Amino acid sequence: MPQSRFSIKRVRKELSVLWVDPPAFCRPGASPMTDPYHFEVIIDGPAGSPYAGGTFPLDVVLPEDYPFKPLKLTFKTKVYHPNIDNEGEIFLDIFKDNWSPALTISKALLSIVSVLYDPLLDLPVRRGVALQYRHDRATFETKAMDWTRRYATAPVVSFYPAAKEGHSRGLRAGRTGQLLTALARFRARPIQVHVAPSLAC
Repeated sequence: MPQSRFSIKRVRKELSVLWVDPPAFCRPGASPMTDPYHFEVIIDGPAGSPYAGGTFPLDVVLPEDYPFKPLKLTFKTKVYHPNIDNEGEIFLDIFKDNWSPALTISKALLSIVSVLYDPLLDLPVRRGVALQYRHDRATFETKAMDWTRRYATAPVVSFYPAAKEGHSRGLRAGRTGQLLTALARFRARPIQVHVAPSLAC
């Protein structure tokens, strides 16, 4: 099914906002965007988490009928986390049955940053990692930091699309307070975790 006019208009509007004022710790990928329905976003490991100092490219794929169907976000590097499987897929219900057209690319990225801070442990995709997080946090954090150093420390320079003067640069400065406020709003909304068919560590 080809993209509808509504879908294309919605995607263009979201991307213009995303690149001008991205969520904290998020930025464009290294290559120019040639397909607004398939592109890369970089998440810089958030300060205060075991992923700090890491650079995590995400593959972003929007369905042709977006926003009525959820986008798909996949980590392109290994991440030691209860809610991210060995293929880099994030198992949250907002990307499955609980998706709503009111959600946006920016909100989806913010949800991932939030989960990097605070994993959702009720129904994790990797039970062994979740149990370790719950009962032996120090060992979990040591291993998560080790994976970050091994797999996610290659520097990536973002390619910023053209933007209005004064908008595209310097917007990430001072965003820590904004992130905490946004995360507080996000955490106030309950999130279900999708149960994967395989629950191996």
